[in-house]
Amino acid sequence: MKSYFAIVHKDEGSAVGVVFPDLPGCFSAGDTYDKAIANAHIALRLYAEAERNAGRQLPKPRTFEALYRDHAVREEASGAPFVAIRLEEQTRDPVSSRASIGTKSRKRSRKAG
Repeated sequence: MKSYFAIVHKDEGSAVGVVFPDLPGCFSAGDTYDKAIANAHIALRLYAEAERNAGRQLPKPRTFEALYRDHAVREEASGAPFVAIRLEEQTRDPVSSRASIGTKSRKRSRKAG
């Protein structure tokens, strides 16, 4: 599985933000650092799915060293931590999973009634 580095930042009076320097337009936020990181995993997966559906491939993730050598990235980070976010491909469609569970429940309730 691929991991992409993200910059985690918090400005005074705002939520915790997460941006992916290698993936323009892929970002996330949360009220806490933990929530922002959890949301970043979801944002990364959804971004990858959208790119795949559009017929595009994700760029190869840069190493931490390569990112840190990039002056623009260092400037954007300005002391904020970098966190590696693993791209976890979704193996099951949550909508169809819920639908099949609901269908099974209805079938049981019809038999019982």
